[in-house]
Order: sequence, then C-alpha cells, then structure tokens
Amino acid sequence: MSAKTTDTKQEILSIGRDLLKKVGYNAFSYSDISKQLNIKNAAVHYHYPTKEDLLADIVNNYIEDYKKLELGLANSNLKTVDKISVFADRYAHLIDMESICIIGSVASDFYTLPEAVKDKVVSLTNLVLGMVAKVLEKGRADGEIFFKEEAHTKALLIMTNLAAGVQLARITGKKDFESIRTALIDQLKK
Repeated sequence: MSAKTTDTKQEILSIGRDLLKKVGYNAFSYSDISKQLNIKNAAVHYHYPTKEDLLADIVNNYIEDYKKLELGLANSNLKTVDKISVFADRYAHLIDMESICIIGSVASDFYTLPEAVKDKVVSLTNLVLGMVAKVLEKGRADGEIFFKEEAHTKALLIMTNLAAGVQLARITGKKDFESIRTALIDQLKK
C-alpha cells in the first residue's frame, strides 16, 4: 500500500473509532466517514469492505492498546492505587473527548453486532477485566490495598462505575465523574 492509501485507511479507522464512541455502531454509516474525509463511500469500502471489517479492526486496535497498557503496568514500579488511577484516567480522558468507552459503546449494540465481531468484543472485555483483576489481586496480596470481594468482582465494580460515570457525565458533568473515580480509589485504600 502506498503512504496515501495507508494514511486514508488510518483516517477512516480513526473517524470510525470516534463515531463508534460518540454515537454507537448502529448510528453511523460510511457516509458519515466519507463526508469527514471528503472522499466517496467507495473509497471507504475499498479499505473496509463492510462495516463489520471496520469494527473488527477498531476492536483489534483496542486489544493491542490494552495489552500494551497491561504490560506497562506490570513492568512499572507504581503502587496499586496508582495503577488503578492510570486505568481510570483513560475514562476521564473520554469525557474531555465527548466520548464513551469502547466497551460501553459496543455493549449497547451488542445484540445487533455481527457474530464474528461479538467474539472480539468479548475478548476485549475479558482482557480489560483480567488486567484490572490482576492488578487488584497483586495489590491485595502485597498488602497495598483492601477489598472483600473476589478480584474479578471488584474489577467489574470498578469498570462498570467508570463506564457508567462517563456516560452520566454527559448529563451531569465531569465533576460527578471525578467524585466516582475518587470514591473508587479511596475504597481500595487500607
């Protein structure tokens, strides 16, 4: 592929990702992408023959990003609370971008997603949950944090509160999200 072709594909991917997080899978079309890039729909289809192909690539990119985050956190000297804060910061950034998290976005459309992409979404969700649960379990074993639940359950509580907090912030503002984030972190402290 030429540099221009690669650039166009990356631009399509980026716009698709932004639309997915702003309006959801079923609420955007290739026309929305082509208008932003001032290209024909056929050019979008050239790079991503179907919307399913685009979504699969978006989810694959998130899987790679979270694998890098997991590795970075595992290799860092950060305390557990700081590692969870790094994770929560990703959600706070979404508010500034007027977006919601990818998992929350596709979860609302999950039953209407193509079957092949559903598997990728499940893999992404399990990866993120597993990453947070590992951080929590290690932190508890090291005596840095405290929680009563199983690590997986605590990870679910953190993820759902952050994801819902981002969505609620669209209505109530970032201040309420910050209150949620602070409370989640404070609950872990001994």
